[in-house]
Amino acid sequence: MKFLLNITVIAALGLSAGACTVVTDPSSGSSASSGGSSSTAFMNRQEQTAEFAKVNLERLRNDMAAGRGEYLASLATLLNIEPSRQPAFFAFTQDKFAVLFPTDRTTAADMLATLDRELQADPRFSQRLTLN
Repeated sequence: MKFLLNITVIAALGLSAGACTVVTDPSSGSSASSGGSSSTAFMNRQEQTAEFAKVNLERLRNDMAAGRGEYLASLATLLNIEPSRQPAFFAFTQDKFAVLFPTDRTTAADMLATLDRELQADPRFSQRLTLN
């Protein structure tokens, strides 16, 4: 009986280990992957930002509309916005919301390209690294 229970537990663990999870830690500039492709562990900051925005676009849209939120804070970190400038960045994205999301079909790539262009035009943020 104990043997069958052990086999069942091992089988269940084996099935759950097949799932793929990508975790991006914006503060460390690295990502970890369990299962799936090992290339995600070697993503550069631009690729991490693009992937983060793609996966979290609706959450970012909501945070930008509100001018605050954990996803917007993570994006700021990925974009190398200094912590002291993040409140200004949050207000900036809220003010530029209609430009960043002109339609309901705005993609993450479109939003990031527009955000990069708008940040470059603003002297408060033009000194940071660009996405391109």
